[in-house]
Amino acid sequence: MEGRSHLLYNFLQQPFKKLKPYIEHSNACAAAFLRAFFDGEGSIRGRQLTAYNTNRQLLIYVKGLLKRHFDIDTTGPRIGMKKGTIIHCPRTKKPYRANKNCYHIYIRANSLPKFHKHIGFSIKRKQQRLAKAAKQ
Repeated sequence: MEGRSHLLYNFLQQPFKKLKPYIEHSNACAAAFLRAFFDGEGSIRGRQLTAYNTNRQLLIYVKGLLKRHFDIDTTGPRIGMKKGTIIHCPRTKKPYRANKNCYHIYIRANSLPKFHKHIGFSIKRKQQRLAKAAKQ
């Protein structure tokens, strides 16, 4: 199933500076933004919660939101994959060349319970993994 909203699409196409007041309006708004961001860009394996993106400035902003609104500690952003690296699709085995550098941030393990409490995931399998990691 696919949904489309031209109004939402046009809103989100605005320069990021214009969206910041809406994102930072309240802790609930910041949490909703972060939840959506980590749903799309995040992964959790064991006690390692990571977010990846080619936009380093966006990761710095996300890191700041996590700290200011929820006192969640992170590392990075660090470069994960350099521009020009050849990667193979795990499904098709077809090679691709990375067009941009890809960066990542990690949520520190001692902050996983706070991330679970205040932000979490909308995606059920990720939320289940987070709940398990936050208890350890």
